[in-house]
Amino acid sequence: MHLGSNARRWLFWLVIANVAASVLHYVDNVVFFSQYPEPAWATPHLIDAFWFVMTPFAVAGYLLVRRGAVVWGGGVLYLYAGMSLLVLGHYRFAAIGSVPFRINLFILLETVLAAALIAYVSLLQIRQLRRTV
Repeated sequence: MHLGSNARRWLFWLVIANVAASVLHYVDNVVFFSQYPEPAWATPHLIDAFWFVMTPFAVAGYLLVRRGAVVWGGGVLYLYAGMSLLVLGHYRFAAIGSVPFRINLFILLETVLAAALIAYVSLLQIRQLRRTV
């Protein structure tokens, strides 16, 4: 199934918004590393490296969906969104109230956009299933 131009445009901007939110969060996390609740083994270099590992999944998933591979591309985008949701792990090491507002805002933004991406990709896949049944 090839996406219509409207669905393709929505997916494009949703992926861009997710990547932009992750850039904000990860840059802030690296620059202000000491302010973030992290496990003892975490370093700014590991945080930085993880962003470079996860972001290609957003690009690959988008390109696959755009080319009509909605199931495979959707799976890759789910994986990307799941990696984005790992930001919630900060709260394993500190309560929400003890984390600076800025950090909570970046975590919330990345989480909401990842959830929106999951929901939209699910909608695209349901739409594809209905067309094939």
